Amino acid sequence: MTLQTIIEKSLLVLNDRGYHDTDIDRILESLQVRPSDFYRDIRDFDDLIVRIFYRLCNESDAASAEIDLSSPSLEILYSSIISSYRIQVKYHFLFADLGSIIQRHERVKDRYFELISLRKAQLIQLFQKLKEEHIFKKENFTGSYENLANQMTMLSDYWPSHNQIIFGQETFHYQYYSKLVFSMVLPFLTDSGLELYKKILGYDR
Repeated sequence: MTLQTIIEKSLLVLNDRGYHDTDIDRILESLQVRPSDFYRDIRDFDDLIVRIFYRLCNESDAASAEIDLSSPSLEILYSSIISSYRIQVKYHFLFADLGSIIQRHERVKDRYFELISLRKAQLIQLFQKLKEEHIFKKENFTGSYENLANQMTMLSDYWPSHNQIIFGQETFHYQYYSKLVFSMVLPFLTDSGLELYKKILGYDR
């Protein structure tokens, strides 16, 4: 069994059982893999979690690269939210226990902090571009774009937990949460920005 296959099948087990109800013995039992094959590439359970998280990061980077940058910036923002949430569904065990996982796995914590710092900078840069395109209003006060970036980032990482509480663990309504977080831009939109917002969500039909 290849390392890629081990990671893919381990992800299914973790999503099904949850982070706190899974250990290395359950992984080996579910995968029906010989310990020698498993430990050839993976040191232990902690190493497996780190590898899965890094794979999530790689998929997120790839999804971001595929977004059509020739589209209007507001559409780019919405597309990036949807792409991110689809990936979060695939790795939902991580986000259901994000706090515990970050505290236990230093490498995950370091990489996560890098991610949110980069995401925040990218969002602020996108907001500035939206202002230049007359889609966003000027900041009401210094730092309001930064506040919006922080709010969107924070809610984006914890919607899977809310989803499981409200809708259960079997179905993830990523489209609902994508629109909910996207709606945070409404107070910043100009009149033309509002028209584009309605068009993107299909409210002008």
